[in-house]
Amino acid sequence: MLVIFQKKLVANLILVLAIIILSILSIHWHHEMYLLHREEKTLKSENEKINALNRQLLMEYSEIQSGVNVFQKSKEDLLMFAPLESEWEDVNI
Repeated sequence: MLVIFQKKLVANLILVLAIIILSILSIHWHHEMYLLHREEKTLKSENEKINALNRQLLMEYSEIQSGVNVFQKSKEDLLMFAPLESEWEDVNI
């Protein structure tokens, strides 16, 4: 009878230890997931800022390029040149 009681006690102790270990591992895993989620949010926010800045720079660059193209075309095809300062005096409005 004592042998059966000892076997049950050992089995119960093993099960209790296993449950405690799994609980600790579960808490650790949950904390790691929380830290990973927080880092993901931070990186996503930084990525959105970088993308917005990139879009803004691309728009500014395209506006500059468009102005340069119009200026070059007006000089080459239409033979338009900027007036000299001496010609400004002759203009009356």
